[in-house]
Amino acid sequence: MSADRAQTVLDFVVGMSVFLVAVGFTFAFVPSLLEPYAVGEGATVIVAERGAARLAESSLAGAGSTATLSHACTLAFFDGTDPATAAAESGCDWAANADDLHAELGVDDFRGLNLTVTRNGTVRTLDPGGAAVPMRAGPAPPRDRSVAAASRIVAIDVDPEDDVGRETHRLTLRVW
Repeated sequence: MSADRAQTVLDFVVGMSVFLVAVGFTFAFVPSLLEPYAVGEGATVIVAERGAARLAESSLAGAGSTATLSHACTLAFFDGTDPATAAAESGCDWAANADDLHAELGVDDFRGLNLTVTRNGTVRTLDPGGAAVPMRAGPAPPRDRSVAAASRIVAIDVDPEDDVGRETHRLTLRVW
């Protein structure tokens, strides 16, 4: 008998198993090492937070308060009133109304935006004495994509002439 031995099937199976486990480990964990540098869902969260803060604290806010929305400016925003007209009549501080939410928030058109103002889970309306105006803008968020949402608790005057009748609402901006 010879002292040299050829590779057996068992040796080949053990060697290939170790090789495949090493390759599988590499493909499973290397992407997670590079993840902080990849473009991900974090940008949509930032856009949602900043957009909701802008709407609640400056664009729709009443004079002197960041948590109370101006009844006249909020109505004009959702009603589609021209920004110049709203600024002249009510002192509103927004550059575009709800019909062009992307321009108001400074967000590129490739992102989807949805803004709703709800109370007890239903979209609220403002009644200017005529037809009720729903406080909703943008298309419904898709069910097949990741959606980031940011909410702010705000108060809106029920009667613009009376400061006592304020209702608490939830302003929610969804970004995808």
